[in-house]
Amino acid sequence: MPEIKSTTCKNHSIELIRIVACLLVIMAHSQIGILNNNELISGRLAISTILADDVPLFLLVTGFFFFGRIKSDADIIPTFPHRAKSFFSRVYIPTIVYILINIIYRYYNSPTPLNSILNADWDYLGRFIFRLLPGDHLWYICTYMSFIFFFPMLAFVCQDSLQKNKLRRTLLGIAIGAAVIGDVQYFFKLSMIDFEKFLWGYCTIFLILGYELSLFIRKFENKRSKLFAIGIVIYLLGFFIKFSLQYYMFTEYGENYANNRFRWLQCSPCFITTVGMFIAVYALGTLIKAKGIVARIINYVGSCTFAIYLFHFMVILETGNLRSTIFWKTGAAMTFFNAIAYYIPYALAVFGLTLVVAIVFKYVVEKPVAKLFKKEMPVQRRA
Repeated sequence: MPEIKSTTCKNHSIELIRIVACLLVIMAHSQIGILNNNELISGRLAISTILADDVPLFLLVTGFFFFGRIKSDADIIPTFPHRAKSFFSRVYIPTIVYILINIIYRYYNSPTPLNSILNADWDYLGRFIFRLLPGDHLWYICTYMSFIFFFPMLAFVCQDSLQKNKLRRTLLGIAIGAAVIGDVQYFFKLSMIDFEKFLWGYCTIFLILGYELSLFIRKFENKRSKLFAIGIVIYLLGFFIKFSLQYYMFTEYGENYANNRFRWLQCSPCFITTVGMFIAVYALGTLIKAKGIVARIINYVGSCTFAIYLFHFMVILETGNLRSTIFWKTGAAMTFFNAIAYYIPYALAVFGLTLVVAIVFKYVVEKPVAKLFKKEMPVQRRA
């Protein structure tokens, strides 16, 4: 997902994270079941554990930039309409165009011929506009919309001052603590109080963690190796916690717990793995020379990740034969390395094909729409 910011000040480390997140999303949507004849395949489970950080990475990236204009409470009101307008022009309208393309495409490629275009799945558009329930990967767009709606309240606590930092971190700690309590109850098959529903949701926690990372990373501008090491250690810690919890629940409770909550973003260990992956990939990005050819390529591809996110699922559906061929040629992904041999080539193929579509969409839809709404927000003068 693109963050609403000027393209002239791109951070190629962040764009690299977007690209990695896109690849993980593609892999997650072409995921193989972790069971084979009721037997847990450890290699598949390990890859599945990695893939769960896909959308959370986008949420961290959003939080990393979302409150960049907010230095004090006085900045909230002037920034709010700018955020809303940017979302409407850069995200909402292009998403509507994608939905229309998707509906028409599925109408002409329907396995059972429809009598009229009026019989196409127009409810898809209605679900997105009126109910915010598209029923597919567009749920993230709806979540982003809620961030825009609650921007003034979120911006009130997301400011780098002593009091606001204490307030925000206290609330964040309580919310994460509630998520941990929820995980503990789930692990022991208890049903007491669903604490997390009374506090910040998981997506909001990731958003705030993204803002915290924007403050944290500043302290390591000239300490790339240390930053990378911190990211790797944090990630491996979270990974082994998630993997062990999933493996234990399956062996202890049986196949009904093969798809337990520790596989997805709605669990507290995912905070650890996603933050660790973000830091590690960001640190790798800093090793690339700014304004060099590699950084320019990363920035350009990163600018297409929104359209890639929109269209990747259509490409996955159209490349089913390729997916099947790779799957069987890699031994049905029965080991960790065979699973890697399946996921990476297929994800790269889908990413490349979708990138072509995304580039066309960028120049035909995204840029013209953004240009219609383009108007710089006036700089607020302080006395």
